[in-house]
Amino acid sequence: MGRSLSPPGHVEDVAARSVLVLAPHHDDEVLGCGGLLARLAVGGAMVRVLFLTDGSGGVEALPAEGSRSSPEEVAAARRAHAGRRFEEARCAAAALGVHRIDQLAFSDGALEQRLDELAAAITAAIDDGDPDLVLVPSPLEATPDHRAAFAALHRALHPLRDKAAVARARLRVLAYEVNHPAYPDLLVDVGDQLETLSRAMRCHASQLERHDYLEAALGLRRFRTHSLPPGVVAAEGYSRLSLEDFTTRSLSHLVAHLGGAPERLEVVAGPLVSVVVRTRDRPELLAEALASIAASEYRRLEVVLVNDGGALPAVPADYPFEIRRVELSASRGRAGAANAGLDAARGELVGFLDDDDLVYPEHYATQVDALHAATVSAVYTDAVVAVYELRAGESLDGRGPRGWECVERRLPYSRDFDPDVLLLDNYVPFHTLLFERRLVEQVGPLDESLPVFEDWDFLLRLAERTPLFHLARVTCEYRHFRALRHHVLAGRAVDREALFLETKARVYEKHATLLSPERLAAAVTRLRRETVEAAEGRGRSLEQAVELERRLVVAAREHHDLWLRLERTDLERDRVQQRLFDVEKDYHRLHGEVVALRADRERLQGELQQAAARLQRSFDQEAELRRVVDDQTEHLRRTYAEIERLGSLVREMESTRAWRLHRLLERRRS
Repeated sequence: MGRSLSPPGHVEDVAARSVLVLAPHHDDEVLGCGGLLARLAVGGAMVRVLFLTDGSGGVEALPAEGSRSSPEEVAAARRAHAGRRFEEARCAAAALGVHRIDQLAFSDGALEQRLDELAAAITAAIDDGDPDLVLVPSPLEATPDHRAAFAALHRALHPLRDKAAVARARLRVLAYEVNHPAYPDLLVDVGDQLETLSRAMRCHASQLERHDYLEAALGLRRFRTHSLPPGVVAAEGYSRLSLEDFTTRSLSHLVAHLGGAPERLEVVAGPLVSVVVRTRDRPELLAEALASIAASEYRRLEVVLVNDGGALPAVPADYPFEIRRVELSASRGRAGAANAGLDAARGELVGFLDDDDLVYPEHYATQVDALHAATVSAVYTDAVVAVYELRAGESLDGRGPRGWECVERRLPYSRDFDPDVLLLDNYVPFHTLLFERRLVEQVGPLDESLPVFEDWDFLLRLAERTPLFHLARVTCEYRHFRALRHHVLAGRAVDREALFLETKARVYEKHATLLSPERLAAAVTRLRRETVEAAEGRGRSLEQAVELERRLVVAAREHHDLWLRLERTDLERDRVQQRLFDVEKDYHRLHGEVVALRADRERLQGELQQAAARLQRSFDQEAELRRVVDDQTEHLRRTYAEIERLGSLVREMESTRAWRLHRLLERRRS
């Protein structure tokens, strides 16, 4: 369900107004994206290069350092080296047409330890230059500083929400290669910039003294032409990313999206976390959910697998965490399955994951850290809503996970904890929550009388006991499959509309004493302010903001209406998909009958051919017999004619005097 890793078979042009290049070291701007920078500069773009390290060499030994050098001499040598490298970068910038270069004060080889500071510096550079294109090393690079540059950019862009996201909506990111081939989806023809590239790289004489980086860079560009037409002699490869990729994907998920294997720093100490997984008769999705838990950086986990009355689910024999199985002989529903999991859980902390959702590797480590850092009892992160549809040509059952592809990613639920707004609607997907198990004793189990919204009801009771700490970081995925059988209420599609409205009304009634006029007014006021701010961020008119305010005064009714329309749309789509499913089943049945008839026809044709062959052999045998009979008849005819001739001769002989005399003599002799 990921992006294609095959290189494109064509080149494309890249245009930009303002470009920010994040270069971990002096020369990365040439080795990684020098050809494109030269093309952009020629096209009129304002190009700025931000070097993330100071060029002093970090932990590597410099030629000027000796075993007997004093600390002062070493410091002087490194300052001189840093100065030389910056001047080399100035020379290369002039060759490429770069308008501005800047340098941060981080040491070479140490960017991984300074990610927060680096992210802040990158944010400042973006705010200062307002670029529409950012170039950054690929996270698949072999050098730690290169990977750290990408991680820092992710840390800078990931939290952008609302107005900040709108302001940066047009921001594009290209990840470039330096010392490790990636999986680019964009190739740029730089054959006409090879001389410029060579001239710029020769400016970095201190590096060419150590290794022929220029030849390596040219070799990578020649390698990138293997999927292109013969006329392209050199190309640079890039991976295209949008702001949405950074805001809706965790770092590990984004690295995996680009074809890499995310680095995983395992956490083996800490409180035991029980992950309650509810499932029923969805083995393919369950396998994906369990695999996402297995990849977790936090290793103090147990999985409480609750089978809600379905077929016995399979579990990998080599699964890295203990799995506590809870087999329910009959379905107890969503709340009942959750309560059964809570009863079996042993961890100090508890989280939930339904079988159709996913967690990213950093999910539980991030939540446990947040619980400790904020000294709270419950924390929730963000979940991206990923919408999946069947690939073209797949049957409606999807034939397993490979039949689905993600067609949309959005982040609708990123909201800081507000107990008043929570009374109006749930904005905390259940698997984003991690809480101390002892809280269940205080707030009680999930309400098994609620067929849906049991999580919302539990959250409302939990929120009355303790604040929920929100960490605005995407760590998991809420998946929606646009097919009937994957819906939570798939078996009762015709009743979903009434069921949702009825159950939501029951939740409102259950917590009616909490929703006082004051709290309702406070919630509506906050929603109004957010809506007005969003309208201003999007350049909406004052009249539109007033209209939105009027609609928010009747927020509960408006919400019901919107939900009703959404459910009707889902219901109609489910009906159409059910009809398509029925048509497909009829097609497969008729296709099977046609195949059977074709087989019968082929069998009968074979038998007919065999019968015709036997008949032909009979005809041949009859003809042979007729020929023999004719031969025998002719032979008899000739024999009879010969007999007749001989008889005639005998009769002629008997009629002669000689014969009569002979007979007379014979009689006398006897």
